[in-house]
Amino acid sequence: MQINTIISQLKFPEGPVFDFEGNLWFVEIKGGNLSRWNGEHLDRFDVDGTPNGAMTDRNGCIWFCDSGRGEIRIFNPADQSFRSVCNQTMEGQRLVRPNDLIFDRNGNLLFSDHADGREKPVSTICVLPKDGNRAKVISRDKYFTNGLAFRSDGKTLIFAETYRQQLWIAEWNADFLELSHEKHFAKAGSGPWGPDGMAFDEQGNLYTAVFNESCIQVYDGCGQLIRTLPCPGTRPTSCAFDPSGKLGLVVTEAERGEIISYPGFGTGLPIYH
Repeated sequence: MQINTIISQLKFPEGPVFDFEGNLWFVEIKGGNLSRWNGEHLDRFDVDGTPNGAMTDRNGCIWFCDSGRGEIRIFNPADQSFRSVCNQTMEGQRLVRPNDLIFDRNGNLLFSDHADGREKPVSTICVLPKDGNRAKVISRDKYFTNGLAFRSDGKTLIFAETYRQQLWIAEWNADFLELSHEKHFAKAGSGPWGPDGMAFDEQGNLYTAVFNESCIQVYDGCGQLIRTLPCPGTRPTSCAFDPSGKLGLVVTEAERGEIISYPGFGTGLPIYH
């Protein structure tokens, strides 16, 4: 299997996402940077915080979770400005450690807040309504919520509960901002860590980075493990597909501080912006 190293000497990379111009964005958690790679050059932008997952919107701005500040923030590459859009829930509770994020088809932003839920089930999944500034808690009582991904129907959400080695599947109502019928989808990892970031391929198979276990696990639509991709480092944190198809599956890896690619794996499902 061909595995290419495309960037190295990074400081705990996470949250890969491609913008409309083909640039690869990601965060460096321990470097405090939001970073952009255009295939030749790497640009780093100091966020003055602790960035986690990242996502692009239809205007080309980069949304990211800042787990250090407990905020959802936006970076505008045009003028290199930052602004905070959310730091509390509708109940008036501060966000604790927002972690990963994804847009739905209506422009609402779903995100995980792991809240250091390693030993107690205090982690949540939240949604920030489009044009809103307070988040609604839509799932509670989890151990370290993490990556999220939508199936092609835009109504089926899968998310990770890292410290229970669990992948959950649930029904998402984008109009009423409700998550329902949560159930077990798959076991991922042997502990104490587990699944992190994830992405769907064009056939609807789910690629999940398993932290500290040197692999990307691939599940079919029924949650059956169908393939395991070896990772050169022990700590893959997340993955994304290159929409151009050139790089295939792109994986951020924290132990070696690299971004690697698995060419020939297609373009993946389009993400919502």
